[in-house]
Amino acid sequence: MNKLYIFGFILVCNTAFAQKHYGKSGVDVLRTYSQNVLGKNIGYYVEFTNEANREVDAIEWEAYFYNNFKDLKGKRKGSWSSGNFIKPLKPKALTKDLQASWVDGAEKVYIKITRVHFVDH
Repeated sequence: MNKLYIFGFILVCNTAFAQKHYGKSGVDVLRTYSQNVLGKNIGYYVEFTNEANREVDAIEWEAYFYNNFKDLKGKRKGSWSSGNFIKPLKPKALTKDLQASWVDGAEKVYIKITRVHFVDH
């Protein structure tokens, strides 16, 4: 019986993560779009918003790829940073990024922000 409870707990934890994006330090994910060609997720588009009171100059995240049955098909790291042509993300502003992924059998992508760097740090 204890094994059944442990299995149920793991299943609930995995299912809960599979259904939403995770922000960090006031930076949130607004939406994602993914592009599939011949059964392969070739890339995704993500929009971030800065709800913090400081400018952001770098964001790192993990992208989790799922099929329509909610099976995890792959995981990739992604990042965005300001530079010569890209300005830091001001408070209450949003930015967009496009990433290549090449994941077999994935239709959906969910983002978990892992690190945020502010201009004043």
